[in-house]
Parts: sequence; C-alpha cells; structure tokens
Amino acid sequence: MIKKWLWMALLCGFVFLFVVVERGYCGPSIDFGDNGYLQIDVKFQGIGVYTDYGSGRSGNADRWDLYLRRARLTFTGFINDTWGVKFQTCGGTSDTYQSGSLGYSLSDANSKSNSQIRLVDGYLIGLLSDTFNLKVGETKIPLTRANLDECFSPLSSERSSFVYSPFGIDATKNSRDMGIVASGNFFENHFKYWAAIMEGREGESKFYNKFVDQSFRSSPEPESNFEYVLRLHYSFLNPENSPTAMGYKGTYLGKKGSVFTIGAAGAIEPKAAFRNTAPAGAQGTPGFLDSIVINGDSVDYYAYTADAFLEVPVVGGGDWLTATAMYLKVDFDDAYKTARSVADLNTIVGGIMGQREGWYAKVGYILPQRIMGKGSFQPFARYEDWNLASFSGVNNQNVKEYGVGLNYYVLGTDKVRFTVEYQHDDFDKRTKLGDFLSQKNNLYYNDTNAVTLMFMIVL
Repeated sequence: MIKKWLWMALLCGFVFLFVVVERGYCGPSIDFGDNGYLQIDVKFQGIGVYTDYGSGRSGNADRWDLYLRRARLTFTGFINDTWGVKFQTCGGTSDTYQSGSLGYSLSDANSKSNSQIRLVDGYLIGLLSDTFNLKVGETKIPLTRANLDECFSPLSSERSSFVYSPFGIDATKNSRDMGIVASGNFFENHFKYWAAIMEGREGESKFYNKFVDQSFRSSPEPESNFEYVLRLHYSFLNPENSPTAMGYKGTYLGKKGSVFTIGAAGAIEPKAAFRNTAPAGAQGTPGFLDSIVINGDSVDYYAYTADAFLEVPVVGGGDWLTATAMYLKVDFDDAYKTARSVADLNTIVGGIMGQREGWYAKVGYILPQRIMGKGSFQPFARYEDWNLASFSGVNNQNVKEYGVGLNYYVLGTDKVRFTVEYQHDDFDKRTKLGDFLSQKNNLYYNDTNAVTLMFMIVL
C-alpha cells in the first residue's frame, strides 16, 4: 500500500513539474493520444469576517471568524475534440458565519466533518457543434446569471446569497443538480441558450440546523417530476460566451473588450411541494423534528429571472466600468402560509432559497493606474432588495443589503486577488439571528454590519 501511494505521489510530481504544456488554460495540461489531454486547476479562497454581533454571553458582542471558503481541484479531460469529462472537488474549514445574514452557527472545528473534501461537479461533456453541446451529470443549474458566475471571479467578495434553487442547503443541490444541460450559440456567438432537464426535488430530505444542532425531516414530494430550465441571452457588443463556455464572470477586467448582454430564464417543476404540512409533534418533543402532510394539496415551483451585464471603457486608458443587475422571482403559490413544518419552511417553500422576489445591482470600476507593475484596483458597490416568504422564523420579511469594497488584482488578472468589503443589512421586521427555534436568545436585530477580508488564487 505504501509503495502504491509513493508511486502515485511521484507520478503527480512528474505531471506538475515536467509535463506541463501551455494551452492558454489556467492550470497545467497533459497531452495523450492524438487529440486528448488532461487539464488540472488548483484554486483557493480564504475569508476573514468581522461582525458587530456573534460572541459574548448574550451573543451581541463583536466577533471575528477566519476560514478557508473554497479549496478546489478541477480535472478536465478530453479524449478528442468532442468528448470529455470534468469533475471538481471542494473543501474548506469550519464556516460558522452563515451567508444571507442568518448569524453564526455551531463550530465543527473539533469534528471529523471539518475540512472535508467532496465532489461538487462531475459530468460528461459533448462538444458536438457550435449550436449544440451537452453536459450530463452533476452540474450547475442554468437559471440565474449569478449562479452561473464563476465563483472565483465575482465582482464583490461573494455572489448574492438569495439566487439559488430551493431544494437544498448545499451547493450540490441548490447551485448544482444531476441532469442534462444542452447549450449552443447562434449569430456569431451573440445569442446563446441553455436548456436543462434536472432532477429537482427528490423525495424527503433532511434539514440540518447547525444553529440548534438538530436535523429536521421534510415532507415528501407530492410527485416525482423533473425540473425544466430554459435560459437565453443576447450580447449586443462583443460576444460574452464562446460555444464551449458554460458560464460567466462577475467582471472580465476589460479582457473581453466592450460587453453588453441581457438575459432571461425560467424554471418549472410540477407538484413540487405540499401546501399543508406541520411538525409531527409539539416543539421540544422528538416528533417535532419530522413533518406530516395534513392533506394532499400540492403546489408547483416556478422561477423567473432577468439580468443585464455591461463592461465598457470610460476614458480609454486602461479603466473599465462594470455594471450588472438581476431580478428573480421564485413562486410556490404562498405555500409557506400553511406549510408549517420546520424543514419545509427552511429548505423548500421558505428560507433564503424558498419563495422570494427581489433584485440586486452591482457596479465596479478598474482604475487606470497600475500598482507595483501590472496590479490594478477596482472599487465596487452593490445593493440588494429581497422580499422573503419566511426568513429566520419571520414571515413576509424584507431584507435590504448593501456593500462597498475594493478589489486588488496583483497581476492585473483574476489569478491573484485581495478584497475588502463592508456590508450592511436592514430587516423590515426585527429578527433573531441563528436562534429562532430554541428561543434561548432574546436578542432581536433591526440591522447588522460586517467586514469581509478575502483572498483568492487560481493556478
């Protein structure tokens, strides 16, 4: 066994040190066969977060959290110009700061679950023509532009927390799903489409609430149906996507020239949730963790989104303006009003990924001056406004979020990046953060403040 791992380590070292072939990709690439190759990418993102709550006996003292947000190995291999495969692993250390202004949860620092490496993408690729390409397997849901943005190239320190699928709390379900995605380009790559058949809601699921260290079982799906997604965009200036490109970037730093793209998408899954559910027992009893269906009434899942992206030079001396905006509506026909089970309200019809309607706008500006060689600064600002059916135990909540910050691109590209961002959240209704089930914490918040420090490196 030791010899086996030794030989594997030597092989990996040989690959990285001696058989690197320049292809214009991010990481090293190995040729094999007539047209085959294997490309390897390594990506890291580290985070430091300061908030004005989260520590102390009552949870209202300032707090710092440091963690590795993403550590990824990506393998992309092709046996010829048409057929290939991609899989991507992702790991990270304990992340107790919950996105979407939900507060701090329990730490996994002393648990084996800390720093786990898992598969987040794995799919077959078929590049059949400019107008028809395939991905089959675990891949991104092509609904919102924000979800299709490369997570190592957002304009701000992170993508919006309110733009994902309602059928899970993990990236392998709310950002990605098992399915078939077809895509293609027309009109010299100015028009692009994505058409997907995804697994969607699957049976019962568990909602693990890290705030109270309990797992809640959802109600089952009324029927086993697929989720159907269609997305279209048109680029009026330079094309934003090549025929083989599967997504976007939050900022191109002017590398694509002038870009103006508008997009729209929709998704549907029939009979995706029950309308009338409840906990099986009273709060505080074991039955409270499970869901029961009171009657057989069901609701469909619909989602609609529209977006725009602009990147143009302002003066023409190396400065670039980036502006983007997105609208999203997710509809479960107000099932949150009668679906009272905890898991349903937090992962399906409610929560930051359930029924909601809102929008965001972001703007950034690459300054023309260069810092220490090729380095560049990009100040940015963003604003988000979301009406949520159920948020942190409060129905019909409105959350307004804005942030301002600065990106520093050390090499003038997104390969090495440092970011600082200040974020403020306003709640229309006073809200408990993190402890909305056990009710041990009697502190309510009208707003919160956070400062995020972030680094990214892509090899």
